[in-house]
Amino acid sequence: MAAAPLINGTNYAWNNITWMWYSLPLVGIKSITYEAKQKTELNYGNGPYPISESQGNYEYTGEIEIYLDEWNAIIAAAPGNDPLQIPRSDMQVVYGGSRVTAKADTLQMVKFTNDPVTVKQGDGSVILKLTLSIAGIQHKAF
Repeated sequence: MAAAPLINGTNYAWNNITWMWYSLPLVGIKSITYEAKQKTELNYGNGPYPISESQGNYEYTGEIEIYLDEWNAIIAAAPGNDPLQIPRSDMQVVYGGSRVTAKADTLQMVKFTNDPVTVKQGDGSVILKLTLSIAGIQHKAF
């Protein structure tokens, strides 16, 4: 007897995500990547097997890909038209929609660390890859 397929509801999708920065939605983001890491090390004593574990600092990294016109709007609002001088602030990644459980990840004290432009022949749009310096990531379900 064949098993019936199990459908557990709707999953998050790209169209369920909103980015908020300085309380304004960013609509020109093409992709986002962020992660938290903690250095973990096994400690050795007598013999070949670990005897304990030690944990180090947390490290947070992130990148966004953004359309040039959205980046130009950010540059225009930046102090002295320099996006690297924008003060650190939180960026929210809000996952929501009518059929999913709402949640928000707050990227704490975000700062842009580069101002790149790469364009090549044949590009139909100009998308920039920006590196983010992040001080923490907070997850919250609603």
